[in-house]
Parts: sequence; structure tokens; C-alpha cells
Amino acid sequence: MCRFYISKGPIDLSRALKLAAKHDPYKQGDRQHGDGWGFVAASPTDFLLYKSAKPAWEDPTEVPLRDAVLAHARAASPNEPRGAAHAHPYLVYADGGEALFVAHNGSVDKWAMAGEVGVDPTRYTDSHILALFLAKRWSTPAKAFEEALRYVKTALNVAVLEFPSLRGHVYTYYRGPREYYALYLLEAGGARAVVSSTLMRHVDLPGRELENGTYLTL
Repeated sequence: MCRFYISKGPIDLSRALKLAAKHDPYKQGDRQHGDGWGFVAASPTDFLLYKSAKPAWEDPTEVPLRDAVLAHARAASPNEPRGAAHAHPYLVYADGGEALFVAHNGSVDKWAMAGEVGVDPTRYTDSHILALFLAKRWSTPAKAFEEALRYVKTALNVAVLEFPSLRGHVYTYYRGPREYYALYLLEAGGARAVVSSTLMRHVDLPGRELENGTYLTL
């Protein structure tokens, strides 16, 4: 279980992510997302990818403002690999050559999905396997998300940032509590962002809740 945001344009959500990771009243059990964090901040000519095993709120690193940002704080599922290498976002490559940065909230059946992408599921997180699965089908992103639905255990809340086009993709589907899994669209001036529900507690902007099953592009 995790918190994330994807943004295009001048909107700073780094503090909101760290506060949401430190205390999440919508999360069952442990109220924190402390199993590492990461981000990619990109312009059309370059990107900065950062991953850490530290809890986001204990890391002084700030997410830089670039044309597009995808940032994620992780709460690892039991028995899943941990550490900086397994923090989101994951960098994978589509068959068409595009670099895809992928962040996920929820859980999928990685044992079944691993057979589709030809990897050892013990060495990958379920979200990493999901990223590889989507990359193999990225010629039609909407269909790729739909094909991943059959593996969903709790949620398929996914944000993907393409490089170098900086096209953002968001898909939301969940079976668990709405207050925890719902995603929200923020718009401020020329900036747009989609955020996990808990971040809304720490931003002074109105947000529109995305209907369960929504696919949109930024």
C-alpha cells in the first residue's frame, strides 16, 4: 500500500507526500508508508531519478520542480522485496522504445503475472512485475491497464510518466475502501496533478475525485 502523485506544470506536492506518508488516517493497521520512497523529475531533455530506502519524511531530499514529476512513498506488502532498488517509480521500456516510469498503489497477483513477462517473482515486487507487464502492451495503454485487471487483488491505481514525451497516464481501479484508494485530480493555473487521497489533507486546492475505473492522460 502506497501514496503517490503525478504532476505536470508548476505545482509542488513534495511536502504533502511526506506528510501523507508519515501519518495516514485512512490506512488500516500501521498508519505510515515508511518502506522507502522515490521520484522522477523530468524535462524533455533530461530526468532525475531518485530512490531511497529511508522513510520519505526522514529524508531531507526535496522533489525538484520540473516539467513533470512522479513521486511515490511505499508501504510494502508482507514478504515483498524491500530497499532502495525496490522503491517506486520503476523504469521500464516499452517495445516502441519509450522509457516508462511506473508507480503503483495496491496489490496484484505477481505469481500469475510473472509468467506473462518471464521473470522470477521472488526477485521482483508485484508492482515491478506489473510495470513490465504494462510495458509489453504499451502500444495501447488503455488496453494494457484493462488486461492487468484480471490480476488485481486490492487495487490497480497506477501512474505512468513517458520519457521523453512527458505524457502522463493514470488508471484507477480498486476493491478496497474508497477513502483510502480514491485518486483526485488537481488543477491550478496551467498545472495538473493526480494524487492519492491522503495528500488532499495537506494541499490548499480543490480536487475532483476520479470515478473508480477511470483512465486519463495528463
